[in-house]
Amino acid sequence: MPDEKQIVWVASDGTGRTALQAIKAALYQFGDIQIDLRVVGDLTTEDKVTDLVKRVKDESGMIVHTIVSETRRRLLHRLAAENSILSVDLFGPLIAAMEKFFRKVPLESPGLSYNLNRDYYRMVDAVDFTLKHDDGKSPSDIEEADIILVGPSRVGKTPLAVYLAYTGWKVANIPVIPQTPQTPLPETVDKVGAKVFCLVIGPEMLKKRRVDRIRRLGDPKVDGYTELSSIIHELSYCRQLAEEGKKWPVIDVSNRTVEDVAKQIVQLATE
Repeated sequence: MPDEKQIVWVASDGTGRTALQAIKAALYQFGDIQIDLRVVGDLTTEDKVTDLVKRVKDESGMIVHTIVSETRRRLLHRLAAENSILSVDLFGPLIAAMEKFFRKVPLESPGLSYNLNRDYYRMVDAVDFTLKHDDGKSPSDIEEADIILVGPSRVGKTPLAVYLAYTGWKVANIPVIPQTPQTPLPETVDKVGAKVFCLVIGPEMLKKRRVDRIRRLGDPKVDGYTELSSIIHELSYCRQLAEEGKKWPVIDVSNRTVEDVAKQIVQLATE
């Protein structure tokens, strides 16, 4: 039925509070959409994970989970794929990146984040702030951001901002559009100049991303959006903005992972 609520299963080997708060923050991006949130915690055995997937298969829906056990994460991922169920792992990529960065094996102990209330609520606030300030939204309180990312369309600002948000940074990202003089740059951004990072990328790579974007989402109807000469001009304009006034660091994201770029930005932001 068209009015039937979509089901989102919130799965965790702890309480599920972390995943639940992240989902609620993300829902701001979808207006007044109505969903059926079902929290399933204490997934501390493989049998419990298997039972959850069976329930989702029978009743439909997607799974968003914060399972700290790598073994159970892998099991859930495999079973979801086998049953054509969409699943989103909020903890796995972050834990793997931190394990590599810190060179330390994670404890894989459920519920630790609940005991660390200050860090937990900081992460929730950061994700909430970041989603509200995606793509130039809510410029009035942008000075509350810890980090501001600027750059051309499809350079990768949003995924990088969200990744940083899950590590506790409040991030705003603003598109740089040379054809639009009324863009919030640089007046608003100048208030927090030391926290601003300008993202650039190889022009051919940016063109490919934009062509892929049109194939998946449709043409945004922007003049010169996929023309190489126009893209080169946009990147040049971004570098020009970065060099003026506050001297924003320019970060080239070509052929780099989100984790790698985030690491560099955090290092620069904490210097």
